[in-house]
Amino acid sequence: MVNAPYITKIIAHTWHTLLLVWALLLVGGCQPQQRLASDASASAPLQVVATFFPVADFVRQVGGEHVQVRILLPPDSDLHAFAPTVQQMKMLQEADAVFALGLEAEPFLPPLLRALGQGQPRIFQISEGCDTLPADTHHQHAHEHHHEHSHHEHHHHEHEEGETGVDPHVWLSLRNAEHMVRNVAQALGELDPTHRKEYERNAREVVQELRALQAELRARSRGWKQRKFIATHGAYRYLAEEAGLEQVAVFEPLPGVEPSARWLRRLIDTARREQVRVIFAAPPASSRLVDVVAADLGVPVFLLDPLERVFSESSASYQQRMRKNIEVLDAAMR
Repeated sequence: MVNAPYITKIIAHTWHTLLLVWALLLVGGCQPQQRLASDASASAPLQVVATFFPVADFVRQVGGEHVQVRILLPPDSDLHAFAPTVQQMKMLQEADAVFALGLEAEPFLPPLLRALGQGQPRIFQISEGCDTLPADTHHQHAHEHHHEHSHHEHHHHEHEEGETGVDPHVWLSLRNAEHMVRNVAQALGELDPTHRKEYERNAREVVQELRALQAELRARSRGWKQRKFIATHGAYRYLAEEAGLEQVAVFEPLPGVEPSARWLRRLIDTARREQVRVIFAAPPASSRLVDVVAADLGVPVFLLDPLERVFSESSASYQQRMRKNIEVLDAAMR
């Protein structure tokens, strides 16, 4: 049964956040933070905190030398299990603005911002205008399967997926990435009107690169002989849709939850029935469990980057990491 570890993680995460909020209030976080207007010094870059990699990288590329970006999610951390520290709360306190994805992808952020009171920075959600998919039906089936064991899991699952039932992994759609880049340019232009034209020019250059990647993905996908895959977790559906692929099963019943034996049996049966020939796992490596299932099915495992995490040894851009994904898809699906 996987309910107990999942509920324990949620409770621990909630108490961790509450304790940090209390600590911030003790050190004066409830007092208004005095901010300089963004145009007070034309030479001083905007101080921006971004929640995780794709958001931060788009702000970095569009902002250029006029924006200093810090990422809230530490290197090698998992977005689903992130618990902020007091140091990261101070990052928010010192920021001119916070850039987030939205779509309830960052449930840890609202309570932290509320703790800052009148001193909280402006927040921009860059997923506005993105095309969205409904929440992963595989996770919904997991919820139905476990509901008979725990009413509490029903509550936490709804919170995890969001009230709107939207899959938040919109950044893995190249078309949506265009919307996100334009939203970043508009937000930076509001914060720093002096450099608005430069932000818009940088955004146009990034969009051109994203469109070139879309053309490359379409061209390569025409030669693929297979279209179905299973994945370690349900992050890849937007990329799969643009590539004409189908994710037929996932290892994780819910984000961060280990699969039960019954869940794995169903996954293996589905993979055989659908004649799946590949498994996608997230870098830096697949797990022992995934390797065992792959050996049982007689299929290879390829590492496909969900682009959530920043790896400490890598400074690659969104476009570079997405191009690598396209190359992985091409090798796996031919």
